[in-house]
Amino acid sequence: MAGITSRTTSIPDATARFLHELDEFLGQPLATDSRFIDLLMATPDPHGAALGLLRVVEAAGEDSAALLDAVRSESQSDLAEDELNRPLLARLLAVLGTSEAMVDHLVRHPDSLPLLLAPDPFLLISTPAASAVSLRAEMLTAVGADPDDPAPRSTMTGDEGVKALRRNYRDAVLRLVADDLSAESPEEIVDHVMAVLSDLAAAALDTALAIARAELDEAADIRLAVIALGKTGARELNYVSDVDVVFVLDSVETEGARTSATDLAQRMRSILSDAGGEPALWEVDTALRPEGKAGALVRTLSEFEHYYDEIAENWEFQALLKARPVAGDVEVGEAFSESLLPMVWQAASRSGFIDGIRAMRRRVVDLIPAVEAPRQIKLGRGGLRDVEFSAQMLQLVHGRNDEDIRTPNTLVALGELGEHGYIGQQDASVFSTAYRFMRVVEHRVQIPRMMRNALIPDDEAKLRVLARSVFRSGSRTGDRLEETRRDYAKQVTRLHEQIFYRPILEAAVGIHGAVVDAQKRGSSLQAAADRLQAFGYVDPQGALGHIKALTTGMSRTAMVIKQVLPALLDWFSDGVEPDRALLAFRRLSESLSSSGWFLKMLRDSGLASKSVAEVLSLSGYATELLLRQPAAVAWLDRHANLEARDLKILNAEVDGLLRRHGAEAVTPIRETYSRELLRIALRDVLGVGDRAEIPGDLSDLMDLAVRGALQAIRTDLDGPETPDYEFGIIAMGRWGGREIGYFSDADAMFVYRPSDDDLDAESRGKLSKHVTKVALQLSSRLKASEGAQGVDLDADLRPEGKNGPLVRSFSSYQAYYAKWSQPWEAQALLRARPVAGDDGLIADFLSLIDPLRYPVEMPQKALTQVRTLKARMEDERLPRNADKRRHLKLGRGGLSDVEWTVQLLQLQHGHRVEGLHTTSTLPALDAAMDADLLPPEGAEQLAAAWQLATDVRSAVMLFRGRTAESLPVDHTELEAAARLLGYPAGAGHDLEDDYLRTTRHARSVMEHRFYDF
Repeated sequence: MAGITSRTTSIPDATARFLHELDEFLGQPLATDSRFIDLLMATPDPHGAALGLLRVVEAAGEDSAALLDAVRSESQSDLAEDELNRPLLARLLAVLGTSEAMVDHLVRHPDSLPLLLAPDPFLLISTPAASAVSLRAEMLTAVGADPDDPAPRSTMTGDEGVKALRRNYRDAVLRLVADDLSAESPEEIVDHVMAVLSDLAAAALDTALAIARAELDEAADIRLAVIALGKTGARELNYVSDVDVVFVLDSVETEGARTSATDLAQRMRSILSDAGGEPALWEVDTALRPEGKAGALVRTLSEFEHYYDEIAENWEFQALLKARPVAGDVEVGEAFSESLLPMVWQAASRSGFIDGIRAMRRRVVDLIPAVEAPRQIKLGRGGLRDVEFSAQMLQLVHGRNDEDIRTPNTLVALGELGEHGYIGQQDASVFSTAYRFMRVVEHRVQIPRMMRNALIPDDEAKLRVLARSVFRSGSRTGDRLEETRRDYAKQVTRLHEQIFYRPILEAAVGIHGAVVDAQKRGSSLQAAADRLQAFGYVDPQGALGHIKALTTGMSRTAMVIKQVLPALLDWFSDGVEPDRALLAFRRLSESLSSSGWFLKMLRDSGLASKSVAEVLSLSGYATELLLRQPAAVAWLDRHANLEARDLKILNAEVDGLLRRHGAEAVTPIRETYSRELLRIALRDVLGVGDRAEIPGDLSDLMDLAVRGALQAIRTDLDGPETPDYEFGIIAMGRWGGREIGYFSDADAMFVYRPSDDDLDAESRGKLSKHVTKVALQLSSRLKASEGAQGVDLDADLRPEGKNGPLVRSFSSYQAYYAKWSQPWEAQALLRARPVAGDDGLIADFLSLIDPLRYPVEMPQKALTQVRTLKARMEDERLPRNADKRRHLKLGRGGLSDVEWTVQLLQLQHGHRVEGLHTTSTLPALDAAMDADLLPPEGAEQLAAAWQLATDVRSAVMLFRGRTAESLPVDHTELEAAARLLGYPAGAGHDLEDDYLRTTRHARSVMEHRFYDF
């Protein structure tokens, strides 16, 4: 026999005293055996276990010998080393060291101790006795009732029956607690624990009803069913909780029958809940009945039907989701389920249903006392309720059309929701794992005193005991418990907010949800088509065809699209061309059908799905770019992804492409250009950031592509035999001004200079052909091709236009500008901006042109020529039948009016006003105003007109995918442009009025400042 060892010195004196008393009582050195002490010290509360065992053994008296019998061989009178039954003792001590309530039960009923001493690995869970039928039969038999009787009556009444019921219930709970606390992984069996507790509650309800029938003769034949709601109905009851029920009466022939039924229900409740010699089990709560506490305790089935048809509030249907007949008349209970439960799955279409559920959840959180909120594992943020409400929301919304997710049990629901694509399977697993853990913690909080509680203790000692009861191995500290709980709460909160507030939920129960349902069922298709047409679909039959193609089948893709499509249809109809948007979505979905992340994002991210809809319904240009690069739709999950990327990062990316691909880098450079062009377009469509920065961003991106492509082409073409030379690209026009739109060509001039001034004529000729080939290759290889956007280089603004050489030497430019330069060319040079090439050549070129574009004095002849050319352009270049008020470039107060006014000021005053040395219109306007060349009001009017005309051109290009010459007259185009520019729906004419007014003011300023009228 192993005796007390030095390890007992760590045992408190009071605990050691209990152990010695225990050995004296038993007459055997059991409690002071080192093996026993090892098991004792592993319990959550060794002191409580020692005291509890002593109390139970003292209460058992001579019968406590059963304890010794359970841990030793019958052939031995002493405890041998190899005879100590460690698992049995560990289970016994775990119960006694965790639950004072179970100790109290054993002290009241010491003859129940053998229940804990059975050698079986499980006492209740995973045994036939754990079935709902067996639990009911055992409890009814305990009060002398026949389990096979459809309306069993107890042979015990009064206190005798109540005590027998309550003791039988607690004996079962005792075995269950032993299994629960002994489990290596309590989270793995917690669903079984909850199911047994729920079935025990059902058995207790039925047994209490049997006792009540025996006591109330006049009610013996009443056909009354007990319907469980809440956790009991869902078979996820915890150890101590109110048991929510309603009572259903088959029919009422007389008021006496109703009175008898009410008496039966009230007596049943008192048997279970009233104080007595044997403590009450739990509160039977009937507050969820129709009209709550103010309503009748018992109602007939027809009265229930009337109430839920005509009176019930939205939250009552959510409560009804967990309804399950558990006791009483089986046929009445089944009739209740068949009649009322279908109403649950239609409730989500009721007005305000979804918002009401959300508000109720927020209200529950708000009502938690601030001091309790961090410790609440049930009602607090990230707690059990968040998991339950998330699952129920999805069930209520989508359960209308999917019977597979109609279940009252949270863990089962999560599994089905994950399996059918209503929630990601990984997210369902996170929810389930967190739910199981939090349920275990809640159980461990309740087990000590078997009292209702969902608060983590704030006392350090109690927290340590709780942690030791939760964790069987590893660190069993309060810190680990709190860290684990906080981690789960954080994950649950994130998923709950993502799911519970999905915008697709409202749409699923709205008009477009009905359209998708109709297409799925193949019925009411004409009504569905009419609804689509009413919401702006021009070809409703075609739209139904797309809907069918998207949702047909049982694949996970089809399941998820069925969830998100109603919301998308709503958002498409909020746009201006829903038909086009739906077709584009079909194309996008088909291209990403194998990408699980796409479907998950649409389902789980309201921002992403709404952004997709907005892009597809408002921008044909961005849509086509997106269809070429469908993976970029992932950016829409977070609008920060659309922000302009740092030019240093992009330059580094292009440098990397050049290092890896060398002469072949042009293609990946164009792909980079296309990608970033799409990013800018998406940002523009969705109104992310400052729209005024878009032209500059587009220009910078074009600079990047041209600069990188030039390096790649020179790597390809420049060989050892090529004379050394410098090469430069000068951006002109809107590109030079960093003011391009999605529609703009890249106006450019090319310049080169031999490194050797003494090249012979033949070498110069070869070099001229070589640099021309460089420019031609650059223009050709940068052009758009399938799969990638490109840059269209246009050199028409070079000296002599198309008649002049494509690439001029620096000396040729010098000669030309010295002899032939015209005023319009000096004006064009105001936009000249170097974008690529060799720094020395670029600097010399700028020195060459600066005196031309910023002359010391502008001759009157040149001034007259500029004014005459502007007037001729207005007369000759404006398209026939074009409305001068609406033409964006050449119209009155349009882009040309503003730009020519600014450029004239630059030509006249650029030599003395440094701020006018800019290629961009708006900065030049600011500089002119600062130099008192324009009054502030005039400058603001010109700037407003220029910006609005620029924005309208870009907006129409984004919508149609083609350039716009004039302010649209087509209602759809005008409306789309207005939406893209931030106007509310239906404000197309407001845009028109704003444009005409703004440009009228700008024209007035222009005529005064440019023509000197």
